[in-house]
Amino acid sequence: MPKVSIIMPVYNTQKYLRHCLDALVNQTLKDIEIIAVNDGSTDGSLDILQEYAAKYEIIRVISKENGGQATARNLGIKESTGEYIGFADSDDYVDVTMFEKMYSLAKQKNCDMVECYFHYLMETDGEPKVLQPRGRVREYKNQHDMLIDPQVSPWNKLYRREVLMQPDVYFPEGLIYEDTAFYIKTIPHVKSAAYLDEQLVYYFLRGNSTMNANKSQKVGNIFPVLENILEFYKKHGFYEEYIQELEYFCVKIVLCSSLSRIGRVTDKKLENELLDKSFAFINRYFPWYKQNPYFSGKIGLYIKNVNRWNSKYLGRILGRVMKG
Repeated sequence: MPKVSIIMPVYNTQKYLRHCLDALVNQTLKDIEIIAVNDGSTDGSLDILQEYAAKYEIIRVISKENGGQATARNLGIKESTGEYIGFADSDDYVDVTMFEKMYSLAKQKNCDMVECYFHYLMETDGEPKVLQPRGRVREYKNQHDMLIDPQVSPWNKLYRREVLMQPDVYFPEGLIYEDTAFYIKTIPHVKSAAYLDEQLVYYFLRGNSTMNANKSQKVGNIFPVLENILEFYKKHGFYEEYIQELEYFCVKIVLCSSLSRIGRVTDKKLENELLDKSFAFINRYFPWYKQNPYFSGKIGLYIKNVNRWNSKYLGRILGRVMKG
């Protein structure tokens, strides 16, 4: 059994793939396996993967029909054999010491999850532009605290294998924002977590923030993703224990990051439909959210004053200032 399995979905990233792979095959932690899931790439990505797999025994390439990042990650988890499981995005790269440092901390503190800090960069023609990361990456006080303004992406985390083997802990398929559901569903099973205060991932925001028709349609995926989370917590008996944190988490997403994406939708009819869905979701699941004690200070003032009638204008303002 390797100490760490690194799962990397790959879809048409030949431009960045060698840089990513070089960082992984040169990890200072040697007892690893890299599971590269080729998700039906149509460029030269598979050729690059096969070239590296022929050279490095620690790489295993699995090819499948295109089904999206969630399907690739779920397959990688099923195929993994490591004591701990980490993730990598094939268009980013990591520090060569990342998995040794995270695994060592996990063993030292007997943790179910270790999280590290990261570089958040915007791709430009010249030097990458440094951005302010979304979410407060930090040492968590407890499991409840893990729901308060987290950074949900899996690529800066290392999980004990048993956590990801729990029932229904998977990436919901066929949707974007699947990282959100996956992270939140791991929380009840993460009995102990540790934070490594080092920037060990180079994460790039690529392209621009303009909403094309396809992206605009997918903005509404956030609602089934949040419903997937709530169904999971209710099904497995965690809902009552985490109700206040879930309310804060879901309402804040709908009225902040999701609202900013709606504000970038150029189809006005679709914009209005998504705004209607936003408040229908909140009214259905969390009608008393303004009484939530987590909504305090500036964010509390904002949340308690945004409504359906001013949401269009607030969304367009947020859409100009928020990235991603």
